Amino acid sequence: MKMLLIISVTFFTFQNMYSQALSDFQWKNRLIVVFSETENSEAYLEQLDLLENDSEGLKDRKLKVIHSIPGKHQIMFSLKSAWQDSNLYQKKESKSDFEVILIGLDGGVKLRETEILETRKLFDLIDSMPMRESEIRQGKN
Repeated sequence: MKMLLIISVTFFTFQNMYSQALSDFQWKNRLIVVFSETENSEAYLEQLDLLENDSEGLKDRKLKVIHSIPGKHQIMFSLKSAWQDSNLYQKKESKSDFEVILIGLDGGVKLRETEILETRKLFDLIDSMPMRESEIRQGKN
């Protein structure tokens, strides 16, 4: 009985890691989740460079960047966190080694790409969303 309890607690803990990682940001931040097979994949580093070069645009749009590899994830912007164990990588849908998703303030996936995502495309999409248009009208960034 004790073993069953331990297994159940472990299972539910791992199931909730993914939802906690994202639900902590819901209604506060939009998320860019960059999935790669390794911490230093070439595509990931190129994507990170593009995003870092437009950090003000990320800040204006309340964007946080999360890097996810199998078994763990790390918040990259605005403050870099330590690696955390998670199953966030299971959110990746493509068979490609690289994928980028945009998650809106409501927690829904708004964009999914398997190529490097240009910041202009990202910002244009976000700026066309009703919540972002409302933020702009109200002068909230």
